[in-house]
Amino acid sequence: MEFSHIFFDADDTLWENERFFREAEEHFIKLLSGYTGPEGVQQMLWDRQEENIPLFGYGSKTYMIGMADAAMELCGGRLPSDIYYGIKKIVTDLACHEFSLIDGVEETLGTLQEHYTLVVATKGDVTEQMSKYRRSGLEKYFHHIEVMENKTEKNYLELAAKHDLEPHQLLMVGNSVRSDIVPVINVGGTAINTPHDVVWVHEMMDMPESDRIIVVEKIKDIVNFLL
Repeated sequence: MEFSHIFFDADDTLWENERFFREAEEHFIKLLSGYTGPEGVQQMLWDRQEENIPLFGYGSKTYMIGMADAAMELCGGRLPSDIYYGIKKIVTDLACHEFSLIDGVEETLGTLQEHYTLVVATKGDVTEQMSKYRRSGLEKYFHHIEVMENKTEKNYLELAAKHDLEPHQLLMVGNSVRSDIVPVINVGGTAINTPHDVVWVHEMMDMPESDRIIVVEKIKDIVNFLL
């Protein structure tokens, strides 16, 4: 199959993301360690996150709300000022972390740009994702960026239609099996998985079997399959 477009996930595909959330989680666990054990704090945060994602979407703002909800419950319904300001600092540090591209990204995009229309297809808070996109310095390689509401089969069908593509003409590159691989395969597209060593628990899922899934060790390896 020949493709005209390649859609790229952003977080942990083009640039580092999850490891900064893990660091924030570790700081949060330490902040609340006086109220329960580390596993209890972590599970409470995960549970509140899952509740808030359908309401507020993805990103650091939702993460802050989840931290506040978890802390409120752990603190018995009253949030001490030191806990509040501690959470605010954690999220501020998360939003202002040093930007880091995945190794090999620019080299790969520069090569593929000459043969394909490249599009970023990410999900999350629009303001937050656009800020990271501009900070990345990768705009020169992409036709544009799509900040998707979610990454379900319906969302990918809408993405294909927006670019005048049939579902089987979708080619998605990403690290998340749940968001970047499975729904694309389910609508008839092709997916290239670029695994990342740190995966958000919300995105964890077993890799399905399909001849339309390509798994590479590093993002630069996709050039071998596409050129």
